[in-house]
Amino acid sequence: MFTKAEITQIRLSKLGMNKPFTEPTTFMNQAIALQSQNHQPALVNFLQHVDMSWRDAEQFFEDNQVIKIWANRLTLHTFLVEDWEMVFRVFGTRANIVHRLCKKEGIDLESILGEIDKIGRNQEVVSRKELEAIIGDYSAQIRSAIIAQSAIQGILYLLPSSDTIRNYSHRMRLGNYKTWTSNPEQDIEAMMTLIRRYLAGYGPATWDDFRHWSGLNIGEIKPAIARLVAEIDTFTLEGQTYHALKGEQTVPASEKVFLSGKFDQSVIAYKDPTWIMTEAQRKSAWTVNGHCSAIIIAGNRAIGLWKYEWKKENLQFTISYFEESCFETEIKQELERFASRLEKQAAEIQYEGM
Repeated sequence: MFTKAEITQIRLSKLGMNKPFTEPTTFMNQAIALQSQNHQPALVNFLQHVDMSWRDAEQFFEDNQVIKIWANRLTLHTFLVEDWEMVFRVFGTRANIVHRLCKKEGIDLESILGEIDKIGRNQEVVSRKELEAIIGDYSAQIRSAIIAQSAIQGILYLLPSSDTIRNYSHRMRLGNYKTWTSNPEQDIEAMMTLIRRYLAGYGPATWDDFRHWSGLNIGEIKPAIARLVAEIDTFTLEGQTYHALKGEQTVPASEKVFLSGKFDQSVIAYKDPTWIMTEAQRKSAWTVNGHCSAIIIAGNRAIGLWKYEWKKENLQFTISYFEESCFETEIKQELERFASRLEKQAAEIQYEGM
């Protein structure tokens, strides 16, 4: 149905790499979630896909339009507020590692979540220390897992602009609050919605890609896949089975330079990053503990890494090419554009390994 080159072009075009989104909610709908262990890299990811200033991007995060909750792979992500019920129905209605940990330790998870819900209703902001007091004297892993489960089940969210995991608020602070309960039909519809949106934002992709991105196993997604057969085209290429929403179209190749942020969803949403880079380049882009660097994409391939450092009113940039230098003028323009949106000046660009 598509060649490898066409798949790459389609994927790169979807998240505003060729033309940034003008509406931030449209981008968030397309991306679904931004990996957000740290606030600044998540904000850079957001900024690089939308046509707005850093200040406006921060305001969008502050205006109760997004929430930080644990979801995909039990990792902290930023979602639109209206997607929280989908997260609950996909991730919060099934047993996971949190339930297994609590069962092993003899912990009454539902009772603790009830106490967390109670304190969240009574206080505008709840501290990590207060949550840990409710949970009790258990390992840091168990305390973190239970707090994550409270987010998955629609109770607490981490304040979006926070660069720590110290302060939380109850979902009722975002508007009318009602308790969500599992409903088999609604839960599978939510899973179908998530799969549709993943393919719309990242397809063509394999089910292994979706599982890698979501952290769900094949048994959990099979019933939804079965219902979506009529909506999806399936094809095999070089031994891999790909899936795309019906009507997926090829797009023109682009020479535009795109600077991703660290953990950019457009790069990490797939199990195998070699769709855009070689295995040797992947080893340069990913650290041994799984941190994804900020990547330079040009000519529909990864060509190197970039990073910035604050220097008072300036930004100092460092470029590391994977191979030979290229697209230097275009990269310089993108770095200057990035600096201007932060209301900074682009300082000298340094090159490593050249």
